[in-house]
Amino acid sequence: MTPRNLLFLFLFFSISHLKMYAQEAVNKTLKDTISFTKKNSQKIIEFAKLIEASIHNSDTNTFISKLNRTEFFNRVLIDYPTIDREDDFIKGYLTGINIALKSFPNEIITNVENGAYYDFINYRYDDETQTYYVLFRFYSSESGMNYHDYKILNTNGNLQFSDIYIYLTGEHFTSTMGRLMQYTLPENLLIENKKTSNNSESQDLFKAILYNKNGDYEKAYTIMDGLKSELSKEKFLLIFKVLIAGQLDENKYLKSLDDLISAFPDDQTIALNKIDYHLYKEEYFEAIQVINQLQNETEDDFLNFMKAGIAFEDKNYDLALNLYTYTINNYPNFFEGQVGYLSTLIVMKNYIDTTHYLDTMIAEGYDKQGLSNYIEEEDENGVNILKAYSKSKNFLDWKINK
Repeated sequence: MTPRNLLFLFLFFSISHLKMYAQEAVNKTLKDTISFTKKNSQKIIEFAKLIEASIHNSDTNTFISKLNRTEFFNRVLIDYPTIDREDDFIKGYLTGINIALKSFPNEIITNVENGAYYDFINYRYDDETQTYYVLFRFYSSESGMNYHDYKILNTNGNLQFSDIYIYLTGEHFTSTMGRLMQYTLPENLLIENKKTSNNSESQDLFKAILYNKNGDYEKAYTIMDGLKSELSKEKFLLIFKVLIAGQLDENKYLKSLDDLISAFPDDQTIALNKIDYHLYKEEYFEAIQVINQLQNETEDDFLNFMKAGIAFEDKNYDLALNLYTYTINNYPNFFEGQVGYLSTLIVMKNYIDTTHYLDTMIAEGYDKQGLSNYIEEEDENGVNILKAYSKSKNFLDWKINK
């Protein structure tokens, strides 16, 4: 399981009720009340570095200790202020969330151990919620880019996080958990919210969620694509359909992205989905425009790596080389950036600099045979865009040179 699908894990701990309902989330501004000072900003940086270290050191306990479960659960149930938490359904659901919360850092840690990156980017102060947020970039070559924006809470002088804004879903973690509970809430508890209404397609949605959980993505997608009621228009469920379609084929994935973006054309929270959409349609200028907007928001210069890849696909090799150069200078241990730079030199037929850079990579500790294999091997589609260099005298001389 990748973290792209992790959010939907939480539903499966409270599935004993087959009637499902949907409601609009109540728009409440939840304040955590930390003043903006130089001293507090330094504490925030130290907090973020602790979270980062807990992931890189595979230290789940430290990560979990920084989550304020009480406040997290309060926010999940914010639309139900008088709900009976001793009700069997609510107790079961909250127990399920508690169990799954422990899986969240473990999933990130597993991905990092397998080559993914989870890095603290920056912090900001939010005047409306009167607290700090700390932003983390989550990137892997398999699952792509995501960001986690931790909302900080001061608990008797101890900094914790009370929520996480997940860029891929475009909402806070607790909003997602509350929404999933709403889809499974039994009828006797619905009096809490007058906006809640029965939906004839809710049981079909429930089946789709179960199919997805069991890996039967084709059946899950068929159900999700066939929804016609108000459920089919909810952003969260449209994103869910995108995630399912991503397990199937390019056509279904593109159609799901099209459905999402058509429904929310001006929604800035689905930037990551928009980037994928433009890339699949080979709309490279539009993709870079969305990345620029995301870069302005996150202040993350790592996004230059994504722009380099897009420039490369667009055959704008001069721009790609400049952006890859920036990447390897600022992220010297990032192998994919180095490979991108190397590949761009090769397609530009700059074989002298290519050979020099291969020597540089070896000096940095890379294995010569591994680099040689990378240059000579075909990809999964039987294509090798570096073939011309692999047949060149420059490469053959380098290869036999001890």
